[in-house]
Amino acid sequence: MNTKMELINRMFDIVSGPNKDALFDSCKYFCNRNAAIPIEFGVAIGYTMPKGHPGCAYIPMHIKEIQICGITHENGSGESFNLQGYCLADLGSIGDKVNYTSYEFKAYYNSKTRKGTISFI
Repeated sequence: MNTKMELINRMFDIVSGPNKDALFDSCKYFCNRNAAIPIEFGVAIGYTMPKGHPGCAYIPMHIKEIQICGITHENGSGESFNLQGYCLADLGSIGDKVNYTSYEFKAYYNSKTRKGTISFI
């Protein structure tokens, strides 16, 4: 079983996600129960082959109910952000049996490439 410290150190790849406007709208309405802005990230729990191989595909993590509660600029580009938030995720299952757990997360995300990394606390 993973401890909190092990989860903080394990990074997962974000392979797809929302645009910049959706990120900021989601954060803006984080505390408003009547105007929740749903967003989704495609997060890889693993890969079918080594990354970079032409036939490589990612194995998606089960993740839902993503809420962004903090955004800071990562650099001066206006496209890279450090995100904080909450979600329900299953960090261990690959099959049909899903066991969601509530997590806080921290992520680096580039809204132009729609890629980044995420760690769960």
